[in-house]
Amino acid sequence: MQNSAAKYRSILYAILIACLFVPLLQSHTGFIKLHKLNGATDAVDTVPVFSAKNWFDGTYQAQKEKIINDSFGFRSAFVKLHNEVDYDLFNLAHAEFIVGGKNGYLFETHYIDGYYGTDFLGKENIEQTMDKLQFINDTLAKLNKTLLLVIAPSKALYYPEYMPDRINTTKGHTNYDTYLDLLKKSNIHYIDFNSYFIANKNKSKYPLEPKNGVHWSMYGAAVAGDSLVKYLEAVRHITMPKAIWKSIALHRDSLFDIDVENSMNLLFRLKSPLMAYPDIAFEHDTTKTRPKMLSVGDSFYWGLDAGYDIKNGFSADSRFWYYYKRPDHIQPTKDELKDEIEKSDVVMLLVTTPNLATVGWGFINDTYDMFKGTNAMPKKQADSIYNSRLSALRVYIRNDKNWLAKVAEGARKDGIPLDSAITLNAKWVIEHEKKK
Repeated sequence: MQNSAAKYRSILYAILIACLFVPLLQSHTGFIKLHKLNGATDAVDTVPVFSAKNWFDGTYQAQKEKIINDSFGFRSAFVKLHNEVDYDLFNLAHAEFIVGGKNGYLFETHYIDGYYGTDFLGKENIEQTMDKLQFINDTLAKLNKTLLLVIAPSKALYYPEYMPDRINTTKGHTNYDTYLDLLKKSNIHYIDFNSYFIANKNKSKYPLEPKNGVHWSMYGAAVAGDSLVKYLEAVRHITMPKAIWKSIALHRDSLFDIDVENSMNLLFRLKSPLMAYPDIAFEHDTTKTRPKMLSVGDSFYWGLDAGYDIKNGFSADSRFWYYYKRPDHIQPTKDELKDEIEKSDVVMLLVTTPNLATVGWGFINDTYDMFKGTNAMPKKQADSIYNSRLSALRVYIRNDKNWLAKVAEGARKDGIPLDSAITLNAKWVIEHEKKK
């Protein structure tokens, strides 16, 4: 009996020793391959240099402790286990700004702030921004350029029924409602995908918003991209390359559809409906117009890129400035801003509702100040822009069967060549645009 007890004690000691030394072995060898944690970390990856000074002021110990804490064996597995338990039992998400809603729907807090209006700027501040946008719009129109404000959808507005009950806030004035009211009274071109998505929530064949993500779904981004291109075609009287929907695959969500879920670092995948993933490619047609677009926007642009391949519908030298930053994360200089606007046909501001509090991220003020302090565009440059616009309109009229038929009928009545009539119609459109 004693031998049996000693045997069990030995086994328990062996297990205890293994529990102590296996993580140490893992941290030094990585003999088991583990997935890294998602998201930004502030881990210290440089070994502190020992000195009397940093020993006595405590910085050496603090750095050393953090290195050990961030690099011990199986750390990522233990973190995921901790996160999984808290989420499964208490609906508590260990990710910045993330909250769990009803039926497993995930939200970011700033979308909820935008829904209730706790981030409301005040009507006067919004009116000042709108005045600047109107001035920018009018200035660009005179140069035959188009300003387009695109409001991306808010998950809180799309799924209010799934927001957590513990957020008990009275809904007040919102930035979104105020901007929308003022936009309707202006002549600024805009697309409100909030209203569009909500109106089609129960009509769409596939989800427009994901359960485990915060952006538009990949399918929703494709629908938005298609609408955006058709809107610009109508506004600018051009024919852009056609986006060919080759197929739609249905499977468990991925990419942007699980961006919030990924940031939570859980052990197991969350439940979700089947999501749609279109395979889209723009046709290669050199007779079609690919306008150059300068886009300034937030992360919703990446969905347009991944879900709709939008960059291939526009000129190859189009630019996207994420939060008004170049790809190197530096804000453009005034000369760069001026140069890009002069070369662009379309200037698009893409913003989701919680970001309306900081819309433009400095772009609106810089562009307004530039236009206010800039004299008329040099004649050579203005002529070049005019001729490019005229050429694009002539191509559009020839490709529009209904418009071409009307122009041909007018040419016969006036006794002038069809080509001349097309040019006259194109010039009329340009002059009409300048008066808007």
